[in-house]
Amino acid sequence: MITYHTLTTASPLWSQATTQVAAIDWPAGPHLAKRMRTPAVWQSFERVIYATAGDQLAGFCALLAEDIVPNTTYSPFVSSVYVAPDYRHQGLSLRLVQQAEKAAEESDIDGLYIVTRHVGLYEHLNYALVDRREDQFGRLNHVLYKAFT
Repeated sequence: MITYHTLTTASPLWSQATTQVAAIDWPAGPHLAKRMRTPAVWQSFERVIYATAGDQLAGFCALLAEDIVPNTTYSPFVSSVYVAPDYRHQGLSLRLVQQAEKAAEESDIDGLYIVTRHVGLYEHLNYALVDRREDQFGRLNHVLYKAFT
């Protein structure tokens, strides 16, 4: 059974999540973990959505003010959506995003952006293409947006 935790820097699971996020083999994990180790940089609405199966990391994403597309006014973002290999193809990425949306709405945020190279994934949750931008690594990405009603 997957359990979803919406973490702030004060959450008891923050340290455990930071360690597990840092250990994944996708560069976004260690990058996010490095940011998690600096609680002072976190804005009041920012969160990490941490999915576990027992003590094992099943997946995560973050609700952040900024993502990997520089020089933009877009904000805030669902960032760094990751699902561990044993939990893929079960809809976990979409459930993680939905948890981030819930956290955003609880913070009176009226919409979210997602930067992705995936096509057709987040559209299932009514995200729509609003832009195409190069990220900080020079890769062309889609910028999607969803307004909350």
